[in-house]
Amino acid sequence: MHYSLVDTLPWAVALLVHLTLLFVLISRSRWRQFPILTTWIAFSVARSLVLFYAYIHASKYWYTLIYSIASWVDFALQLGIVLEIARIVLRPTGSWVRDARSRFAAGGIAGAAVAALLAWWVTPPASSVRLFWQIRGNLFTSLVICELFVLVSLTANRLGLGWRNHVMAVGQGLTVWSSVMLVTNALQSFLGTQRLYLPLERVRSNTYIVAVCWITVQLWRHEPERQPISSDLQEYILALHQRVEYDLRRLDAGH
Repeated sequence: MHYSLVDTLPWAVALLVHLTLLFVLISRSRWRQFPILTTWIAFSVARSLVLFYAYIHASKYWYTLIYSIASWVDFALQLGIVLEIARIVLRPTGSWVRDARSRFAAGGIAGAAVAALLAWWVTPPASSVRLFWQIRGNLFTSLVICELFVLVSLTANRLGLGWRNHVMAVGQGLTVWSSVMLVTNALQSFLGTQRLYLPLERVRSNTYIVAVCWITVQLWRHEPERQPISSDLQEYILALHQRVEYDLRRLDAGH
């Protein structure tokens, strides 16, 4: 197999940005908050090296086999990252906020079912059976990942939960990438592998590199200290607390 410079350069750049993000996660101790994200980046580095070796020294069969297995592992880790973000956002005190888990679980199951139906319904004009199922699989994974990221955001906003800066940076970067991935996979599903397949792949890979760079810069920075509660808000909370205590005493006296 032969790759041109146009194809090889994004591969090398992706490996470099993965190594940089892995360095930031370890050196800044961000891996404590994001263990699954750290595992995913380390896996991405190992996968790039193994695939490049297989591409240079092994047959096309072994390269395809390793790529297929690694793609499913990659999908599982991406799901893990979504759950990791959900755990941080929807469990701000260490336990799930009321209704957060049930909302997230119900939405996730429904979204996965819809993604499976859409991926099964699409019949891409691929040149081989392997590419046919690869395009279907890519569409399914992009639908699930994008839907879950949106679901975490909607659930947090509905329940009035705040996002911490580092979690928001990771969520923003991966949401933008998953959205672009969804669009490119949808186009590939209808256009097949004959028209615009490689240009769409380059758009997706370049967007991914930009997203990883964004996450790297944000995780390198320290999170700003949380602003103290204003005196007016403190007085309001105290008055509300006293009002609740007064109402409870009245209810007890009535019984």
